[in-house]
Amino acid sequence: MFTLHVFPRTGGHRLSSSLDELPALVADPSCAIWLDLHDPTADEGRVLTDIFRFHQLAVEDALQEYGHPKIDPFEDHIFCIVHGLDFASARLTDGFDLDTQELDIFFGNGYLVTHHAGMRAVAALHDEVAVEARRPWSSVRLFHRLLDLLVDAYLPVMDEVGVRIEKLEDRVIHDPSPAVLESILSAKKSILRLRRVTYHQRSILESLARGHLDLIPAESLAFFRDVHDHFVRVADLAESYRESSQGTMEAYLSITSNKLNEIMKVLTLISTIMLPLTFIAGIYGMNFDHMPELHWQVGYPLALAAMAVTAVGLVGFFRRRGWL
Repeated sequence: MFTLHVFPRTGGHRLSSSLDELPALVADPSCAIWLDLHDPTADEGRVLTDIFRFHQLAVEDALQEYGHPKIDPFEDHIFCIVHGLDFASARLTDGFDLDTQELDIFFGNGYLVTHHAGMRAVAALHDEVAVEARRPWSSVRLFHRLLDLLVDAYLPVMDEVGVRIEKLEDRVIHDPSPAVLESILSAKKSILRLRRVTYHQRSILESLARGHLDLIPAESLAFFRDVHDHFVRVADLAESYRESSQGTMEAYLSITSNKLNEIMKVLTLISTIMLPLTFIAGIYGMNFDHMPELHWQVGYPLALAAMAVTAVGLVGFFRRRGWL
């Protein structure tokens, strides 16, 4: 499926329902075009090589799941892979499922080509183009707005991730159960993956914002710098959440270790109290004939009294030492 927007230089906007006019549109300097490919068919995918003449390796990376952000500058166009994140793709349950969505972009003078499997930022740009149809849209402006919408979609999810981590920290303190450990591990895994994506994507946006690429006009650099600055906050939050998830894991291990120490302490004290009692019972449980205490009428109550005095004495000693 595809959507083809045509923007005359004088302003206005129209949608084209056919790819047959693409060669003429690409060669026409009086208009800009945006071709959006959403799960394209084989024939629709071939326009990338047959009409736009994009590099074969770039087309392969675009039509397949690549995995992480990248940017490849060519002589007459820029190919980049960026990742988006929004509430439509993030399933924030007790754990975290923060799989990002890949967006492939070809940008050149007079055209923007995008490929994705469904992304809210792209849908938002379609709506914006329809609402502001009379404004002049250039390919560089489309490129900037697409990246801007994509970065803005990160922030609500990042804020929600921060709230979920705080809830995990509270659960660790009040209920450090194995289920909490599973949630922590899920959160840590997703946040590490998110941090890896934001690290690479930050470098891409910096290249676009710092004038490293000749295809980005100097007068447009300020807009790309704004996008980069917004994404710096996202990257900083990802790093902060990574540290928080690691701290939550350490807190869980510390609390469970302390609980285990308390249990071992109680068991050790019980064993220590029972040891002399077992010793007394062991002595008077022996079957020797010449044990005078065996024939005492008060032997049994005296043995019980000795056990009670020993146990009470040990408990009092432990309390004075602060062990109980």
